[in-house]
Amino acid sequence: MNTTVVDGPVFSTEAYAAVEKAATSLRSLYAPSVMEQAAALLTDLWAVGERHGVERKEWGWAVDLASGALEVTASRYTNTPVPERTGEQVTALSRDLREALTSAEIGLSVVPGTRKHMTVIERLPKTPRGGLHGDANLVVGLYSNGGWDISMNADGASVVPIVAPATTAGAAEVAAVVRAVARGELGNPFRR
Repeated sequence: MNTTVVDGPVFSTEAYAAVEKAATSLRSLYAPSVMEQAAALLTDLWAVGERHGVERKEWGWAVDLASGALEVTASRYTNTPVPERTGEQVTALSRDLREALTSAEIGLSVVPGTRKHMTVIERLPKTPRGGLHGDANLVVGLYSNGGWDISMNADGASVVPIVAPATTAGAAEVAAVVRAVARGELGNPFRR
């Protein structure tokens, strides 16, 4: 069965499930649009294989096609953009993220941070523990030469990429991922 996202990729539910499963073993968090793009790629790869007499189950003998599709798709958003984003673009995207985080839909509180392009999110009761006393807030960053990431606002904290487009819509997707982390819905992504 194929699913079509309005103005988005066409993918099978089986491909989406395979990509979703692959994402749980990788050390990144993924925006829904990235998952859909990877599922569309996987759907197409399976179709090409079928045209050559290769059934879906046969791929598992040689390669993890779902992980490959996800990693290739993710690389568009995590590798250095060409050209790099300007400081003004990063500032605008950081503002888009803060607006999305504090919107009625997401409902998180942003607190002042020490760095311009880092957004600090006040922890919730179920936010994973981090920092010296386990009470560190979350922090999300976006860079001119890379993608989004999330960590605890503490020295030496693990940093986890959030794979999402560096767009206003991508900032909204990042905000939804951050809300899930803050609510403890994703477990502790810093310990994968």
